[in-house]
Amino acid sequence: MAKTIITRRDLDALIRTHIHDSSAGECAQVSPLPVVWRARGRNDCNWAIPGWTGDPESVRRCVDRLQHQLRGLKVLYDIPEEQ
Repeated sequence: MAKTIITRRDLDALIRTHIHDSSAGECAQVSPLPVVWRARGRNDCNWAIPGWTGDPESVRRCVDRLQHQLRGLKVLYDIPEEQ
């Protein structure tokens, strides 16, 4: 299945939407750093979230809660290749 190529800005917005939808507790004070391009790895996507801001325990719980959504984004989307 071919992936849709979207801008980093659009991908960041999709990630923030998932965080906002999950902000009942774990994600309320957590923010992802902007996505970065990386060479395609074993999970077959060309981007990564390089880190998160917020209380470490809240970040851990939030990322755990978002794993399913993040996997879905990795299956569906790539960002433009860097030279």
